[in-house]
Amino acid sequence: MDLRGEWHNGARSPEASSSAARGTPISWHLGDHLSNSADVSRVTERSTAGRTETVYDLTEETYLVRTRTPVGRERYREVPKRDLELDHEP
Repeated sequence: MDLRGEWHNGARSPEASSSAARGTPISWHLGDHLSNSADVSRVTERSTAGRTETVYDLTEETYLVRTRTPVGRERYREVPKRDLELDHEP
């Protein structure tokens, strides 16, 4: 079983350091609603090891991060902007 981003043998896997591992989990229903809202814009999307991470500009201080696994499961987290470095930012 693949445990990316999860505890394994008492230590966190290297993938756990991604932005999706930080922040506050929110329900799928709320995350899906927010990510499809006309008021929320997509900032960036990146793929690593079959996982896709999409970042949305949620508020002045937070991003909404959606992580989609290779089999299509989605998880949403609210991440403070100060905790997430994006490639396009100076």
